[in-house]
Amino acid sequence: MTTEVYTGYRHISDQVLQELADRHRWIVEPIFRASSYVRKMPFFEFVQGMRSHHDFKPAALQLYHHSATFPKVMGLMLGLTPMSENHMMPFYAEHAFGEGPHHRMLFDWMLHNGVILGEEEVRRVIPTVETNACVNLAYQMAIEQDRDKWLVALNCGIERCSNDFFKVVAPKMYELGVGHAYFDVHVEADEHHSIMGLDHIHTDLSAERQRVLIAKALEGITLWAAMLHSWIGITAVPAFDLDGMPIKRATLTCH
Repeated sequence: MTTEVYTGYRHISDQVLQELADRHRWIVEPIFRASSYVRKMPFFEFVQGMRSHHDFKPAALQLYHHSATFPKVMGLMLGLTPMSENHMMPFYAEHAFGEGPHHRMLFDWMLHNGVILGEEEVRRVIPTVETNACVNLAYQMAIEQDRDKWLVALNCGIERCSNDFFKVVAPKMYELGVGHAYFDVHVEADEHHSIMGLDHIHTDLSAERQRVLIAKALEGITLWAAMLHSWIGITAVPAFDLDGMPIKRATLTCH
């Protein structure tokens, strides 16, 4: 059975999106700098160099876990919404509903193209530490019920990186002869949609609060990048300053 594709995303004009980005330049610019750095990391070289869609299997199995878990976290954010935040419920619900069937679309792709043999194979997957860390950030924010942190980290930071991911993976799958709606639907959302959540951020933010939110958005980008690289056996945890610029840290090599 083929999973139905959700196409109910609202389309917003480029002008409105640009106005949103301009109004929130204090956080948009660091997010864009950090996500641009992530796009140049080895995972994307790996994708471009794939000779077969089977090369993507380890990543696809981890991606299935991530794709199946995130809508549940979104549902938790919705379910724990306090009365004072009820106006946000349609926003959370739309996001969760849109993401809900995506993991089954990925399952259909894996099964149809011989990446897996059946359901049991995805159930046996043990998520990497980095995959769990990325998902657990969302759980943390859902429990905390800090709307602004949720929006900047998930809708803005991680969503932008997710769009970058699919904009590389989707055409590669077509190049390999196995293109699929699962990859396409994330490309159709476009990177500008990562800005839409900004419309719901509080407007009376102090400079200190802005710094906290920038740090949370960049934390999401760090965890996303670490997760992607763990899928191909690489430990990579990029760190960023509050301008979104990469910072160097000492590394410990284990023997």
